[in-house]
Amino acid sequence: MKIWNCLHTKRIFLDVPLPDKDAVLQFVAEAFANRGIVKDADLLYDGLRAREETMSTGIGGGIGLPHAMSNDTNDAAVLLVRCSEPVDFESLDAVPVKVIVALVAPEGKPDLHLQLLASLARLCQYPGFLKTVQDAKDPKALFDSIKQLEETISFH
Repeated sequence: MKIWNCLHTKRIFLDVPLPDKDAVLQFVAEAFANRGIVKDADLLYDGLRAREETMSTGIGGGIGLPHAMSNDTNDAAVLLVRCSEPVDFESLDAVPVKVIVALVAPEGKPDLHLQLLASLARLCQYPGFLKTVQDAKDPKALFDSIKQLEETISFH
């Protein structure tokens, strides 16, 4: 599954000032709600928060991958945030995150959720991904770069 199919330039945010992990989760929930992906930002925030309480989604290397399933959405969607400053995300490697790739998927589709998580993890582990996000000048350029990365790398 290609991540760019679930991403949109209107869900890419560059150099956002977010002081802490909670602010990141709140921003993600509100952005998904403001873009019409979910109806209730608070409900999604609660789901993201509950997932973080199980185990941090800071996957290492300066990347956070918050995700939740929600009965408040019909489609899976991805959102990308490049923080203006690194945020302590309680990551597995203790490195603060600067790149957030968030995912929401419909509650009744756990296979879709897992497929997207696997694809996101592979993309985030690709050596050029972090540099691509760091160097992006605008959301459209970043979207195009991610699409090109996924088209040139065999994920499946």
